[in-house]
Formats: sequence, structure tokens, C-alpha cells
Amino acid sequence: MMRTLAAAISVLLLPILTSCTTSSGGITTENKSLTAVSAERTRLAQTWHLKADCSQLSRPNVRTVSPPAHGKLEIVPEDVLANSKKFPKCVGVKTAGTVVYYTSAAGYVGPDKATFRESYGDGVVRDVTFSINVVK
Repeated sequence: MMRTLAAAISVLLLPILTSCTTSSGGITTENKSLTAVSAERTRLAQTWHLKADCSQLSRPNVRTVSPPAHGKLEIVPEDVLANSKKFPKCVGVKTAGTVVYYTSAAGYVGPDKATFRESYGDGVVRDVTFSINVVK
């Protein structure tokens, strides 16, 4: 096993109402819930991939698995600030990452759901499903 471990972190930036993590067939699945305001772009998560020395290993690959029925997901390559629990010395390090945004259809209020997949090129694969409560 390589001595340098990679941090593959997905961080929710908004308050989580619930969160659950399971694993099946080598894919970790996470279920999260949050509230978003109708028609407002809401940041769901950000990912990055660092080495133990805080240098960048790679930019994570993120793709939509199941799009929301009442809105859209945007997957955007952006610089992010790491806040790794695995590598505390890397907290605040600016690195190339990927950010996932959700925007509901204008005027839509009610439940929505979306799933995206994160992969890191090192065998780490995670499906993240958000149950979204869209409010006015």
C-alpha cells in the first residue's frame, strides 16, 4: 500500500438534517437532507483530493447519476478550501476541486431528490443522494 494516502473528502456546506453512509459493491453511498430556497442556486457539496502533505493529488471526477425532477444540478470545477478531518494540517489549503450546486425550477416548492457520483482515480467511489426540501 502506498505510504502517501489520499484524502477524498465530500463536505456539505449547508446544515444537514440527516445523513447516512453505507457501502455496497465497492461504492459508498451517502444519503443527506437539506432545505433550499426555490429558484436559488444552493451549494450542496464540494470535493477535492489531497495527499498527506497537502499537495493536490487530482481533481475529483463528479457526474450526475440521477438528476432532480424539479430542478438541475451543476457540477463546476472550482478552487476550494480543504477542511479535511483526515489531514488536519491541510485545513484551509486552497486546491482545485469540484462543487455541486442545485437550483429548483422557478416557483417550485416541495420535495426533490438528486444523486451524483464522486470518483478519485484510486478506487474510491461514492454516490451521494440529496433529499431536498424546496421552500419559498
